[in-house]
Amino acid sequence: MTDPIPAVRRLGITGTDTGIGKTVVSCALAARARQLGMRVAAMKPAESGIDERPVSASGLLSDADRLRGACGNVPPLSLVRPYVLREPLAPMVAARRAGVTIALDHLNAARTALEHGQELLLVEGAGGLLVPLTATLSYADLFASWQCDMVLVAGNRLGVLNHVLLTVQALERARLPLLGIVLTSLTDHDATVAEATNFDVLQELLPTQRLLRFPWVDRVEDFDALADAAHASGLDALLGGGAAPHRRAVG
Repeated sequence: MTDPIPAVRRLGITGTDTGIGKTVVSCALAARARQLGMRVAAMKPAESGIDERPVSASGLLSDADRLRGACGNVPPLSLVRPYVLREPLAPMVAARRAGVTIALDHLNAARTALEHGQELLLVEGAGGLLVPLTATLSYADLFASWQCDMVLVAGNRLGVLNHVLLTVQALERARLPLLGIVLTSLTDHDATVAEATNFDVLQELLPTQRLLRFPWVDRVEDFDALADAAHASGLDALLGGGAAPHRRAVG
């Protein structure tokens, strides 16, 4: 008699906004998980605006391509990205304008196929936590339906304090467990006053949450470099499954 296959652990990767490093952090987590010998897959349930982006030097076309690459290029792109939408808009809006219906059943089927045989599934949202996929389904709803533990990626810039506090409150209202907040460096230039103080202020305002820094990485398509940055930044704690010490109770 063979041992039963353990349940897949799911990490939801959400952000405070667009363009703040969600995909970079998601790829870093995937690449680091592979370094640690984990079987990992990643998913971006709906990706919009991908034909607006230039082709990179390595030929990677989109966030979903990068996620697939970080996981070893094994799963079909159609599972990594079940819905692809041309216009760079919220998925609900882009889908409506394209005459596409985003269906939870289709997302569930893709997720089930993608995570077969895996230990870890990373699910990257679009924009922030409450971005709508349909009029009745937000990313928060999807993460809750899939029983994801959450990672909040926040760009280190002016305004991030408010954005983080609002998102943490929304996570608590949705009863989504928050494993950690990753404050990303968005530039390699000298830090502004806000950028130099945001981390310490967030620690003061959210003393029960795990707060991590992720550095600026020049070669975002060098998955070994991203994995090394994840390790150096303490992101291994997010892969281990443990909640932040003394995590605030929700509800």
